[in-house]
Amino acid sequence: MKAIIYSVGTEILLGSILDTNSKFIAARLQDLGINLYKMVTIGDNPERLFEALKEANGKYDYVFVSGGLGPTADDLTKETVVKVLGLEDEMVLDEKSYEELKKYFNDEKKAMSINKKQAIFPKSAVILKNEQGTAPGCILGDKTKYVLMPGPPNEMHHMFDEEVVPRIHTDLIIKSINCKIALMGEWDVASRVDLSGSDPTISPYAKSTGVELRVTASGENEGKVKASLEKGLDKVRQAFGPLLITTEDKLREEVLIDELRDKGEFISAAESITGGLVASSIVDIAGASDVLKESYITYANEIKHKLLNVSYETIEKFDVVSPEVASEMLDGLYKATGSDLCLATTGYAHLGLAYAGVLYKGKKYIRKIKVKGDRNKVRRIVKNKLIDMCILVIRGEYENYISI
Repeated sequence: MKAIIYSVGTEILLGSILDTNSKFIAARLQDLGINLYKMVTIGDNPERLFEALKEANGKYDYVFVSGGLGPTADDLTKETVVKVLGLEDEMVLDEKSYEELKKYFNDEKKAMSINKKQAIFPKSAVILKNEQGTAPGCILGDKTKYVLMPGPPNEMHHMFDEEVVPRIHTDLIIKSINCKIALMGEWDVASRVDLSGSDPTISPYAKSTGVELRVTASGENEGKVKASLEKGLDKVRQAFGPLLITTEDKLREEVLIDELRDKGEFISAAESITGGLVASSIVDIAGASDVLKESYITYANEIKHKLLNVSYETIEKFDVVSPEVASEMLDGLYKATGSDLCLATTGYAHLGLAYAGVLYKGKKYIRKIKVKGDRNKVRRIVKNKLIDMCILVIRGEYENYISI
């Protein structure tokens, strides 16, 4: 199987945004056993786009295209591929896609008149649902299949994994397992396990929810694939031990909720730098009400003092961003809530410095976190590391990995 990737957008050519979509697709194609020959970026120019896509026709089994599927006049990817394949007379309104658009825009007349084009496809198209945005994708063509996906990375990634992968035909059985690794960054994870193998492949991914290793195996039969996957999982287990917090299709917060529910225990949080991210990420999971007792955003010093009894003397002596303040936040939170698991965060987002604290069964664990990046990246990583800490603390594994 041969493939080529096209990313469409003048903003990529101008360097205004990075083309992360091609990198994502390329990694997935390796897992799927499809040979990638080229990655090409094309601006929003219909003539150049037509020539490039026409040249690919008949040369490749798959042509993956991201970008240019929106409602505006310069979103011409679908129309260009239709022209390449000579499908202009087949265009029809896909009622299911149109109904989804109506729901999204509350059937507002002006919005629907602008966005209706997103629901028009050739009759032969395989429609790809977009559960993260408005523009559906599609697969067009016979010998060469053009796989059209939206440009926003969150939309494209979700569509590729959920809609495209099940429709890609190879001669192999392909299965993947995602291993969620606690506390560590992508580079650190990648340096601790052999990524050079091909049976199975092991690939690191730094997601907004934390770092994962995807183990992918392929083969002619289920037995061979299962054996290869197990070989890869053994490598990951040997490299990371208890830092491998789950191989199930679960968010970290879901793992934490399950651990607490199994023990009949409750959690509360006092958040400064994370500003409610920790509690919100837990509330996002169905069943959070079984374990979440209460939570506070204690951003200002006076609120830390008022709600958690953090002393002004401690703040003045050690600074508000300090392990001492995090410790007093935990004490105050436990006194206020009586929760089995108490969490606290304090930090300077602009400096990439934070302290994340856990109080569980009378023991405190306070971790200094240094992060490079913008304030929201810093806050997100602090949240992720704190959730990882909680899982390891509850399992009795954290003390062996404090230095990680």
